[in-house]
Amino acid sequence: MSKTRGVRGAAGWCAIAAILYLLARSLLYAGISALVGVVHPGASLAKPIGVSEVGLGLLQIVIAVGAALVPLLWMLRGTRLQTDDLRITVPAPWSPAFCLPVFLGVASTANLCGGLLVRLAGAEDAATLLPSGGAELFVQFLALCAVPAVVEELLFRGALQGLMRPSGSAAAIFGPALLFGLLHLDLAQGLTAFACGVFLGWLAERSGSILPGMLLHFCNNTLAFLNLYLRFYAPQPVSFGVELFILFFFPVFGVWLIWHARQQGFRFSAGLRPGVDLTKIFTSPVYDLAVVFLVCYTIFV
Repeated sequence: MSKTRGVRGAAGWCAIAAILYLLARSLLYAGISALVGVVHPGASLAKPIGVSEVGLGLLQIVIAVGAALVPLLWMLRGTRLQTDDLRITVPAPWSPAFCLPVFLGVASTANLCGGLLVRLAGAEDAATLLPSGGAELFVQFLALCAVPAVVEELLFRGALQGLMRPSGSAAAIFGPALLFGLLHLDLAQGLTAFACGVFLGWLAERSGSILPGMLLHFCNNTLAFLNLYLRFYAPQPVSFGVELFILFFFPVFGVWLIWHARQQGFRFSAGLRPGVDLTKIFTSPVYDLAVVFLVCYTIFV
């Protein structure tokens, strides 16, 4: 019973942190958008009239960093989470040659499934327009690839997973990963984020550090960034060929790597912390309410 109460409390705090992250991001967006309107009358972040693309990218970075720091600092001050629980440390020996292709395979499979769901739902897949080059492109690269890889891993695989860890690796991996996916507020992106969150959570448990996850997260973002750039500026056969290669090569190669590793005795469960069943997370009313809220927010808002 004490373990159940422990996972219920930790899941509740994680849910509150997730909603705080969404609230901080919304307030920062609204506040900075209002300031842009003061400096450039009639402008906003949605309609950045008079704002350079470099400036817009830097403002996006400020929002991303601020939205993650607010719940992170609150958790460090208001919960049992300690700095050491974030696991910003040198990882135990791990295999990038295995983890990176398998992770990209997971991401590509989830992207494919998400794209099919979007098509079946009759929705449109909106793409961010990238600058063609220069400082504008570099700032967008930082905003879309580097910064999310650092701050999202620090918050979700560091803080949220660290708070859930005493309940066992299964709960620690699944609980934050579900919130991570739902917070993307998009069906296709949410499915990919959840699948990637599970793998990155597993890697954080196995390696004892969030740094490998940051690297893999960054590589996946960079590959998506490259794919998006080619879609706008490369000949269609080139962009289509690269996208097709990414979608099918990494899943097939990842499956082969897993099969080969299992033949040599590899087990995903090895080295993980035992604990409560991950379904115990849903005994937390606060966590359940946050999940329902995020699902409804995604669908209706």
